Formats: sequence, C-alpha cells, structure tokens
Amino acid sequence: MDKARVIRFQCRPGLPCFTACCQDVNIFLSAYDVLRLKKRLGLPSGEFLSRYTKTLISSSGKLPLVQLKMEGQEKRCPFVTPEGCTVYEDRPWACRMYPLDRTDDGGKFFFLAADNVCLGRRESVQWTIEEWLLSQEVEPYEDMDRKFQVVTCSPRLLSEGLSDPKLQQMFWMASYDLDTFRRFVFESRFLQKFDLEPETIELVRTDDFALLHLALRWLQFGLVCADVLPIREEVKKQEMARAGKTEGSAGPS
Repeated sequence: MDKARVIRFQCRPGLPCFTACCQDVNIFLSAYDVLRLKKRLGLPSGEFLSRYTKTLISSSGKLPLVQLKMEGQEKRCPFVTPEGCTVYEDRPWACRMYPLDRTDDGGKFFFLAADNVCLGRRESVQWTIEEWLLSQEVEPYEDMDRKFQVVTCSPRLLSEGLSDPKLQQMFWMASYDLDTFRRFVFESRFLQKFDLEPETIELVRTDDFALLHLALRWLQFGLVCADVLPIREEVKKQEMARAGKTEGSAGPS
C-alpha cells in the first residue's frame, strides 16, 4: 500500500482488543525513542536503560540495539494500563505506526494484524495512510532515523560491521546513553580536540535534542570518516608532527 491508500482504523477504549497490542511484542527503540521516553519519565538515560530496556547486538551489522522490556507473565509494556498508554504523547515510533509497518525498502506499507485481531480496523473512521502518519506525528522520529542511517547504512558498516567492543560501546553511548555522552563531551578532551561553536557548546549542556545531534556528528566522524566535526588547528599540527615522527622512525637508519 502507498500513502494515498484509504484505510479504516480507530483505536479507542471499549474495543475488546484495547491495549492487547501492547503485550508480548518486540519493540526496538531508536535513539530518538529513548530520548523522548527518558525525558517524559524524568530519568537519567542510564537509569531508564537499565530499568526498562535490554541491549542486543544485531546479527548483521553487529550494532547495539535497545529493546523495551516487557513485564509479567503476559509480557505487557511497562507503560500501559487498562486505561491506555501512560506515555502516549512520547510513545515510540512503532506504537505510532500501529497497525501499519513499512516494507523493508521503506516505500510501501502493510498491516501488522488482521481485522479479526485488531478490531480497530473495522471501525468506520477513514484516513489515507498519509493522513494517518501526520496524525501520529511520526515525522520527527523518521527524520532522526534517516540521519542515523548515514552511519548505520554506510558502506563501511554494511561491509565490515561493528565487531570491535569499544566501537560498539561508542555507538551505544552516543545513540542511547546521552547523559554519559554529555559527561564525555565536557569531562574528556573532546572540546580540546573539536572546534565547536560556543553556541553549540552552551546548548548541549542542557538541551538533549541538540546533544543527540552532536552525538550523531561524532558517530559520523568516528565511524564513517565524515568531515562533520572541525578539528582545532593546533591538534591538526600535533597529529601531523606525530605522523612525521612515526614515518621517520620507520625508515632506514
């Protein structure tokens, strides 16, 4: 199905299946999902991750993935109650998309559940898929995902993967554990190496969304070798001097 396709769907209390889709399901969280949820709950990123998620490593690219932990024998989402979602305004991308998902190439859509499972599909309310996506405010989530794909879908990562544990930790911190990444920026040599605008430095002290964009630039710099973070001139000279000494020591005596 494409975006012009008209679908019938309305999720509401009173339907026999209300919140049934919130249990026994695998929900992988994007970096933007984690940011929105941890801010909604007022938790440091590390505490949110340890309390509500588990980390897996993808079999293909060896990238760290964050999965929402379900609770109890019914494996219910920790944020759902009989009355509905308690984090609705900041719910993850997957929840916003339901009952739809994208095809692997991202160009088409399909239903995740038949209409005898998701009874909301039998409601009289009609939308085009484009209207549905707009109503669910998925664009900020997909915009950030597209930016991260510059890293995750880069030729280098697609061919080599990310098997080095140190690089996996680097990716995990910058993508999901933003409070640790903020400490890394301000307590390591990060600002001595990179020549960031003063406005950016002040912004990332308190603005998690600006911090996530900086983290993405750092991942692009480190994993894709993209020229997105300016290096200070004195650091460049030091690195060139070290490189010259290395070449000199490797030559014939």
